[in-house]
Amino acid sequence: MNKRLIFVLAGFSLLACNFLFPQKASPTLNPEISSSENEQILELAELTIVRLHRQAGDLQAMLATESKKAAALGQVPVVEFDATWCPPCLAIDSAIESRNELILSAYRGIYIIKLDVDEWGWSNSGVQNFNFDAIPVYFKLDAEGNQTGEVIDGGAWGEDIPENIAPVMDEFFYSGK
Repeated sequence: MNKRLIFVLAGFSLLACNFLFPQKASPTLNPEISSSENEQILELAELTIVRLHRQAGDLQAMLATESKKAAALGQVPVVEFDATWCPPCLAIDSAIESRNELILSAYRGIYIIKLDVDEWGWSNSGVQNFNFDAIPVYFKLDAEGNQTGEVIDGGAWGEDIPENIAPVMDEFFYSGK
């Protein structure tokens, strides 16, 4: 009898702790769809991540719009080509979602515009002058949404761990500033 009572009391105690000291929610994609109804947005302190979809229209027009949004937030616009099956892409996404300090520090002030290669393609047919052989690949944009010529891909850091990724991305994002 005493064992049952202890288990019941322990269960109630755990529930009470969750109500009194709720866990911080991990960042997730905003369930609200933006005005274009074709982009998902994740915002963390000084990092914004937007996913664009091909059916939303002209890529260059969308990049110009997103670059203006980035400028309004004081963030640097960067296009990232990724895929759901890409190990380095998944490692970066996981580090961001788990709020890894190294990655969040490297990505501070950045406005990531994600394009899935399985949706947009690897050739110029859907990606308008974005040429690359590996993913993830990042292209810096200017305030009008045009490429600046600065590019980096997942081959730049070796093993896909925050300790390797963060310094390389920090250098890329902030070189030339």
